[in-house]
Amino acid sequence: MIDVENVVKRYNGFTALNGVTFQVGEAEWLTIMGPSGSGKTTLLNLIAGLDTPTSGKVAVCNEIISEMSHDERAKFRRENIGIVFQQFHLIPYLTALENVMLAQYIHSMPDRNEALDALRLVGLESKAENYPFQLSGGEQQRVAIARAIINDPAVILADEPTGNLDEENERIVLEIFERLKNEGKTVVVVTHNPEVAEFGDRTIKIHHGEIVSGNNSRLTHFLQTD
Repeated sequence: MIDVENVVKRYNGFTALNGVTFQVGEAEWLTIMGPSGSGKTTLLNLIAGLDTPTSGKVAVCNEIISEMSHDERAKFRRENIGIVFQQFHLIPYLTALENVMLAQYIHSMPDRNEALDALRLVGLESKAENYPFQLSGGEQQRVAIARAIINDPAVILADEPTGNLDEENERIVLEIFERLKNEGKTVVVVTHNPEVAEFGDRTIKIHHGEIVSGNNSRLTHFLQTD
């Protein structure tokens, strides 16, 4: 589902990623871990098509997005990728329902019933008419997830999705991602929290722009090499 091959990313002489290679299968949850500045968010942006590599290949859903134009990547992202950010990025003057419908509007046509279904999937149908300031941090993040999945993307990308949440809301959000994976979505989560990684199928660790460890059985090898 995702193929990253020998990817290098440089900014003004600084190497953010240096020869990164890995694959993610269909209906797999991959966790990317690493300290601040390690390159993990840069890597997620490349998979999302928000940026392009200096060299190397990034393919998603059998399409080489690293060779697409800006407009082609934007169209591909709307149709295939859902992105969840740490900071929620909800529009403050729109209700929860309208925030979800906004993603529909950008993709095609808004559908109130489909948006309500997405909120129901994250347990927030009763908060559909609430504005972001009337929601807790965990509820805002769940609205952001509903917005990310409303167009039925094959790939879900999440950048520190529980970084601003308490333990209870962290668990709720991670269980939503787990359910999405079990429904066939490919999930990639960037985090610095080993407890978050325990929900995934596989973890890779990135440091100074290079993959330094990974495993095929949750965190066993990762914890041995950390």
